[in-house]
Amino acid sequence: MLSPDLYLKSIFDLTPNRLKKLGIFALILDVDNTLRAQDESKPYDGIVDWIKTMHDAKIMLVISSNNFKKSVEPFAESLNIDYVAMSCKPLPFGLRKAIKKLSVPKNQIAVVGDQIFTDVIGGKSQGLKTILVEPIISETGFIYKIKKLLEKPFLNYYHKKKGK
Repeated sequence: MLSPDLYLKSIFDLTPNRLKKLGIFALILDVDNTLRAQDESKPYDGIVDWIKTMHDAKIMLVISSNNFKKSVEPFAESLNIDYVAMSCKPLPFGLRKAIKKLSVPKNQIAVVGDQIFTDVIGGKSQGLKTILVEPIISETGFIYKIKKLLEKPFLNYYHKKKGK
């Protein structure tokens, strides 16, 4: 439940070919530290091209963010992606809305994000595949350091299980 199905150094390592080999045709995307730096309003360098690559490959996308609508809506609209704000991940409410927006079977959907305790647990609780990516920019706050310390055993388990 706490180990992702796939762990990548960067969201840019997630390609349409890799997704299709996994049987994934739709993604539920986190925003902060996945598509943009925390508290920034613009996508991280390269994200617009990455989104275009996904659209061109017919990979369906929806954003699911725990952030407020006033932050998520303009960001999602700038990328031409539907969204669910205030998702309250890992609780099921927002992810269920995102799943409905995608209209594909759950076994073809993956949740992509930078946190085990929100994105991975939330996705797994809904029976979705989960893809954990390194945060775009590492935060330096106390809470962030504690969170990363707590995530470490689960990442170690992932690497041991995958033989990496």
